[in-house]
Amino acid sequence: MKPIQHCRHAGLALVSVALAAVLVVPTNVSADRGGVGLQQQVDLKAAFLYNFAKFTEWPGLAAGGRLSACVVGDDEILSAFTQIAAGRDINGHGFDFSNRAGAANWPRCHLLFIAATARDRAAAGLADLKSLPVLTVSDAPGFAKSGGMIELYLEGGRMRFAINVDAVTRSGLRVSSRLLELAKVVKDGHE
Repeated sequence: MKPIQHCRHAGLALVSVALAAVLVVPTNVSADRGGVGLQQQVDLKAAFLYNFAKFTEWPGLAAGGRLSACVVGDDEILSAFTQIAAGRDINGHGFDFSNRAGAANWPRCHLLFIAATARDRAAAGLADLKSLPVLTVSDAPGFAKSGGMIELYLEGGRMRFAINVDAVTRSGLRVSSRLLELAKVVKDGHE
């Protein structure tokens, strides 16, 4: 019994180290802007989305059920995320991908990424998701403080993320404590 537990803990530790490596590996710097290049940002955001799904549990998701990953406002991130996650599964759950522009479809998503460029038109639809088990992610500034679950942002040339623990709690989702340890934790309206 103990060797199995040791292997399970060793596996979780390895996954945590791998996630931490993704989060802190410096990105290539674009010479013309002095920051992360646009394609690197797209690739990093897609990798983060995959890892967020990996460290989240959805209540009521049937064994072998598929995770619906929806992206609004950025087809490049949808394409990169599809390339990363296609053919992979998370705890027996494969992925279905879609570009869901209409907020009426969002409750069917398990993971919903809303690009910063689409945030204003998405505000009303997001309000309808507050108590549903939809992991909401965006790269819009202030997204986590305003009730979204996970906000991606650049800091010091690295991609970082903030998690709104109030929003996650309301949704009924369970986010791994390992993910929370790597995040900037915020609550509704403040850090």
